[in-house]
Amino acid sequence: MDNLISLVNKIQRACTALGDHGEASALPTLWDSLPAIAVVGGQSSGKSSVLESVVGKDFLPRGSGIVTRRPLVLQLHKSDEGTREYAEFLHLPRKRFTDFAAVRKEIQDETDRETGRTKQISSVPIHLSIFSPNVVNLTLVDLPGLTKVAVEGQPESIVQDIENMVRSYIEKPNCIILAISPANQDLATSDAIKISREVDPTGERTLGVLTKIDLMDKGTNAVDILEGKSYRLKFPWVGVVNRSQADINKNVDMIAARRREREYFASTPEYRHLAHRMGSEHLAKMLSKHLETVIKSRIPGIQSLISKTIVELETELSRLGRPIAADAGGKLYSIMEICRLFDQNFREHLDGVRSGGDKVYNVFDNQLPAALKRLQFDRQLSMENIKKLITEADGYQPHLIAPEQGYRRLIESTLVTIRGPAEAAVDAVHSILKDLVHKAISETPELKQYPGLRVEVGNAAIESLDRMRDQSKKATLQLVDMECCYLTVEFFRKLPQDVEKGGNPTQSIFDRYHETYLRRIGTTVLSYVNMVCATLRHSIPKSIVYCQVREAKRSLLDFFYTELGKLEQKRLSALLNEDPAVMERRSALAKRLELYRSAQAEIDTVRVSKISTRKKTVNTVMASEREVFGLSGPLHLTNIDWNNAHHRRSVAASLVEGVYILERDRQEKREGSQALAPPWWEFFHFKLVRKLIDDVDFCIFGAIYEYKPPSSHCNDSIVSIDGNPRYVIAFRGTITKPDSFTRDFELDIHIMRNGLHQTSRFEIGMQAVRNMVATVGASNVWLAGHSLGAAMAMLAGKTMAKMGNFLEAFLFNPPYLSAPIERIKDKKVKHGIRIAGSVITAGLALAARGKNPRSRSEDPFSALSAWTPSLCVNPADHLCSEYIGYFEHRKKMEEIGAGAIERLATQHSLGGLFMSVVGKGVEAAEPLHLLPSANLTVNLSPSNDFKQAHGIHQWWRPDQNLKCSLYKFK
Repeated sequence: MDNLISLVNKIQRACTALGDHGEASALPTLWDSLPAIAVVGGQSSGKSSVLESVVGKDFLPRGSGIVTRRPLVLQLHKSDEGTREYAEFLHLPRKRFTDFAAVRKEIQDETDRETGRTKQISSVPIHLSIFSPNVVNLTLVDLPGLTKVAVEGQPESIVQDIENMVRSYIEKPNCIILAISPANQDLATSDAIKISREVDPTGERTLGVLTKIDLMDKGTNAVDILEGKSYRLKFPWVGVVNRSQADINKNVDMIAARRREREYFASTPEYRHLAHRMGSEHLAKMLSKHLETVIKSRIPGIQSLISKTIVELETELSRLGRPIAADAGGKLYSIMEICRLFDQNFREHLDGVRSGGDKVYNVFDNQLPAALKRLQFDRQLSMENIKKLITEADGYQPHLIAPEQGYRRLIESTLVTIRGPAEAAVDAVHSILKDLVHKAISETPELKQYPGLRVEVGNAAIESLDRMRDQSKKATLQLVDMECCYLTVEFFRKLPQDVEKGGNPTQSIFDRYHETYLRRIGTTVLSYVNMVCATLRHSIPKSIVYCQVREAKRSLLDFFYTELGKLEQKRLSALLNEDPAVMERRSALAKRLELYRSAQAEIDTVRVSKISTRKKTVNTVMASEREVFGLSGPLHLTNIDWNNAHHRRSVAASLVEGVYILERDRQEKREGSQALAPPWWEFFHFKLVRKLIDDVDFCIFGAIYEYKPPSSHCNDSIVSIDGNPRYVIAFRGTITKPDSFTRDFELDIHIMRNGLHQTSRFEIGMQAVRNMVATVGASNVWLAGHSLGAAMAMLAGKTMAKMGNFLEAFLFNPPYLSAPIERIKDKKVKHGIRIAGSVITAGLALAARGKNPRSRSEDPFSALSAWTPSLCVNPADHLCSEYIGYFEHRKKMEEIGAGAIERLATQHSLGGLFMSVVGKGVEAAEPLHLLPSANLTVNLSPSNDFKQAHGIHQWWRPDQNLKCSLYKFK
């Protein structure tokens, strides 16, 4: 019972703190679903006296007219015997009131702060918690007293306003109505009974309380009411005798007042038979028990509502987009991430993942050939023009055998017309690329969210395309000009022989300008021009793809990125400006989502506390549910089998999560009993030996754990057998919190550049690995990491493997930077692209090997082949999904008889090989993702979003659909 009432208390406090107090709103409300006892009564009905009797303290404001002008959520907490009584307000956290006269004054002052020093009312509740050994666990909502007339200083609408407020609370099906009616007035005129009958005609939710029984006229009594004969409710009426005004003025002790109340009912003949269920003490116990019963019946519905609303809020927040980061680093990261998504969409159009790239091919396959065919050479090769150009080229001395200069002039004047179709092809591709930019922008929701950034990205992309078009046009026209300035010799060497065979050497020189002779020259020129057109038909597309399409895929936003790095925070903020209404809506939704998640965590806390004695008591309103081991950890692993792959993977993932929580504990300053990290390793009998600290921002990025099983396992469920580690070195991934984000993001950039090995963080982690292996041996050390941490663990494992030390490694969602081929749905297209890539890579590898021959013993890939780390990837996580294709493609190539090509291709990076072949002089760094062998675990369970697909929590859940494959390099 204590747990359930405390649960609702916490959720109600969270509701008020986060702005949900049941008012009409565009946001979903949780307040209305929470069972509560609303105290309803008319002015001077004794409502305040009943509450003070239940509490046993004078703490409510008193006076004439409307005193209660805001709802008061009164939460009573029973404390241990002998402890001091005190009160706390939600709006004054950590301030304890031991003087209850000060509580009364604070209620008055807080009411005035909200309503002003007028007699207006407000629906925003005041939260008051009272801790005392003399109360029962109970929550009551004290509402303003119903009135019939407005007093001086109040608007005429006050009567209706109060009724509307009271009605808004009690008409909800989860509200328990505590109707206070004075016994010295006719029950038919009771304001509380009248309004409760309207909203609860059957009396199912109404509890009746009769006050002022001792003030009834002599000769009358309230027995018929208390026995339910005058007005029947589902639950029996309770009578109370409150202190008189004289008692209040004399400060009569509440304990004495309760004793007099008990004596009154026990000694009055009319009520003696009802004395066992009369009085304020009985009322408090009855309310507490009834509230607990109602809460218990409502919990499943509340859980269902919370789960459904969380999904709805997350969906709308996803549609609205992520909030703007506060710091410059976060803003820069947000902009670059949005640009990356846009760039990815643009490239997918060109690569065939999305529609659009086929239009470029149509230019090369249809438009350009058709334009070349449409070229009219009639003017250049007319008899008049041929004779004119040949005679002009002869000058004063006619040609002897063949009019070479005339041929040249004819060919040049004809070929120059090809410039038109060449330019048109360049412009057509440029137009298509611009259309694809606009499509990619429209398909990137984040760019819709930020109009300023959308304009800047669009302008930057078009400017880049314009530069690429100019470069492409220059290169393409140069191809045409090359054909004009240098003719193919082999073609013309045949001409003199043909002339000799078909001509007459004794023919007059003037006969050579005969029409038949000129037509023969025209035919020869046309034949040569057609040959050149056929050549240009293939070389022009190559030039356009090289200068426009390829460059657009590689460096569309490079200039924008360069300028972006120079911008100040104010300018970065301007790029991320959005509609204020959207920002306000997102903020409101985020707060409401926080409320629902906190409520879900509170409910889970109560549930877990019943089945797990290991769980520590934490304030889950302040801490994320995912951080609490008792809520999110693998509690099902009560018996660890170190030879079970799922158990080993789950323990390794939990230890990585422990590093995440260590850093969050540091940032949130959670220490001692408030720290949330220790259960993540203590549950499995590990001890934290050392924290790995970054030397730049002093954040915790890793940890070394030692396995410390109990000396006797008789009373412990975790049994150590062969296969367990002695030490585990774990590395976390990126944390998007200001204290560590900038440094983590910097490390992410180093991964993209294959430069992680050059960072000081990696060197610190690598030194820790070296020292541990040197001390206890490679067979006693495990490596584990997630995301960025997986990259560090992989690089450390590869480094040690090259030295002959093969460490057990668990790599969760390790980054694989590549084109998103795995996301292509058409398997044939995907397989074709991979085969083409393998052939090109293998060819370059052979070329590079010819320039730099090395023995097998010097080959790092061969040295790594004996190391088989465990890779855990999710197909919906684009950061790591390419590992699936990386290993599966090797297997398919073996099956089709091309294993030799793939074995060579899989050892190299295409980019690194290209640099080696062209001879840049600097050997490219070995890409992180190149692995000879691996135990690959793929999570085939559906993921709601990227965050879930990339998260560490998925790897210890027992209900996942996992596919495990072993790949060994031959």
